[in-house]
Amino acid sequence: MKRLFAVLSGILPLLSPAAEETCDFNRGYIGVSAALTLPQGGSRLRRVGGAAVRGGWYLTEDCAVEADAAWLEDFAGLSASALGHLQGWSLYGDLFGYSRFDPFVTFGARGWIGGRCGQVGPKAGAGAFYHLTDEWSLRFDADAALGLETRREMLYTFTAGVQYSF
Repeated sequence: MKRLFAVLSGILPLLSPAAEETCDFNRGYIGVSAALTLPQGGSRLRRVGGAAVRGGWYLTEDCAVEADAAWLEDFAGLSASALGHLQGWSLYGDLFGYSRFDPFVTFGARGWIGGRCGQVGPKAGAGAFYHLTDEWSLRFDADAALGLETRREMLYTFTAGVQYSF
């Protein structure tokens, strides 16, 4: 009985909300962007522009998971991805003197539905933040989504917008 009490007394503080870890960086973020989609050559889909919204959560200071939704003329896109910073914000600033510039890569999956477009597949991309303050940033992304079992093999998406971290 004493052993059970010792085990429970060691586990219970870990499960309580008071033991929640505090961090010195903003965990969540939301953003809006202008988006441009370019199909691979030979596709019947033409270049289209629209808007996108994005939300995410930092698991660590350098790695986040995010989801976005884009509305482009007669179709919509949904994606889920992981974001990894290439270099820490302070390390990049110490080396090159650009403490506000923050490059990253993304990997995930994207689906386009509606209109003349229907495609789902893996995506990869790269981008950069320019941090205006600790909460507000400009964000630029470029990614390529590979269509599985479709005539439109690749779709390239470029976005530029603002992001708020909380």
